[in-house]
Amino acid sequence: MIPISGRLPEDLYQWLSGLPLEGATTFSDKVREAIATLKRLHDGSADYVGALAMHRDLARPVRDDLAALERDGAPHSEVLAAMLEHIPALGATLQSARLRTPEDAGALEAQLTRRVLQLAETLLRQMLTTDAAAYDPQVVRHNGRRLVELIQRIAPSS
Repeated sequence: MIPISGRLPEDLYQWLSGLPLEGATTFSDKVREAIATLKRLHDGSADYVGALAMHRDLARPVRDDLAALERDGAPHSEVLAAMLEHIPALGATLQSARLRTPEDAGALEAQLTRRVLQLAETLLRQMLTTDAAAYDPQVVRHNGRRLVELIQRIAPSS
């Protein structure tokens, strides 16, 4: 390790001191972890797999909280599970995209569209039953009405 010294504004020092970081107990540990996170952010910006790992790490507290709720008897939400799967992938796709040509832009557009429509399909499946597998069983029906109306206008039933 290489020792460094530096000055921080007091508000940043107080924020970092109070920030709970896994495996970081001392201020020096927290600085190392913060710099490692910044490096992952930088490195992940050129690599989809690295960016996906970073986006999943960002959502880890929510995943952990949900796991604890389910362990304590709360129902499992397929709606949240789908979002926790697709949203990090969308973020990683955007973060790792390099648009040098119109073809690159078209490939990004296709990849994002495919992923968004996969999520929409998953949510529409939740509308096939009276109650969605969600904390609010009507959340998909309530928020998906306009989408269903658009789909019906595109492909009217015979």
